[in-house]
Amino acid sequence: MRHLILAVCAAIVVPIAAHAATYELKATPHTVAWGHYDATDKPVLTVKSGDTVVIHTLLTNSPTGLEKAGVDPVLIEPALRAVYEGVPASSRGPGGHILTGPIAIEGAEPGDTLEVRIKKVDLAIPYAYNAFRYGAGFLTDDFPYARVKIVPLDAKRMIGRFAPGIEVPLAPFFGSMGVAPPPSFGRYDSAPPTVNGGNMDDKAL
Repeated sequence: MRHLILAVCAAIVVPIAAHAATYELKATPHTVAWGHYDATDKPVLTVKSGDTVVIHTLLTNSPTGLEKAGVDPVLIEPALRAVYEGVPASSRGPGGHILTGPIAIEGAEPGDTLEVRIKKVDLAIPYAYNAFRYGAGFLTDDFPYARVKIVPLDAKRMIGRFAPGIEVPLAPFFGSMGVAPPPSFGRYDSAPPTVNGGNMDDKAL
């Protein structure tokens, strides 16, 4: 859904590289971790301190779900279709977030502090969505049904058209970002945040 441009630094561990490189990491069936953080997942990219990575990310809805909600099929990213078709069920979960990575930083060790600078966030598609379902969230008993709302986005004006006459200013941020959890956690659910970061949904970070 978004293109994320990061500058990564292994704080204190290694000096900033004299000739930093820029990489692009696309979301494919071979470069995503679906629904989990896991210390045993192998890195799909290794960079040095000071390098920049342009990361392509995907939303958490399915192509079928988006089409059912009213999205024109031509506006659904081919990468999202490829990931849904190419990642086996055994590699998914227990959460639902499609996370691009993991990325290793050369010289970093478990327990080190990492500094990651988000330089820019670009919108990759002209829509977003809001959704809720029964059994999840705080008001589930008040709304015992499911609903998905597609929100058209205007990237030039940086607004979302929530409803006729209602425009919402956009300030994109990443809800889920983290490092590998302790090995004892196993395949940790991407939904609840924990000591490694994860689904924090805090735009102030």
